[in-house]
Amino acid sequence: MNRQLILECIEFFTSTHKSNFYLKLFDAIDLSDFPEYPSSKYGPKGYSRHSLFKAFIVMKCEKFSHITELIDYLNNNLYIAYLCGFDIMKPLPSYWTFERFIKNIDNQFFSNIMKKLVLHLKDLGFISNSFVSADAT
Repeated sequence: MNRQLILECIEFFTSTHKSNFYLKLFDAIDLSDFPEYPSSKYGPKGYSRHSLFKAFIVMKCEKFSHITELIDYLNNNLYIAYLCGFDIMKPLPSYWTFERFIKNIDNQFFSNIMKKLVLHLKDLGFISNSFVSADAT
């Protein structure tokens, strides 16, 4: 009931600058190659993998080093959780859900998204391919 009342004015609790930043960032990321829900005949549907991925982007942007910090942040900023794609009328994912997601995701997925983003930025003229750099970290 309380969340339902807050839903009507939830934008007031998050700065416009931050919500616009995440809105534009999530719009720029193409997750079409990544299935939103894993195919399974057993168990409940679970959380959207797109939403979990976006939550980890929030974690990196906010410079959190622990999943527990991310969970606290999302619980205290429901509009950001909503922008990630979570249904804020239901409980947000647990620590173990985030932990399983990041542990089981293929690194190739991250590489493909990064490649698409770099190509998109190149097409928009924000970056050029006249210089090449390598990072071994």
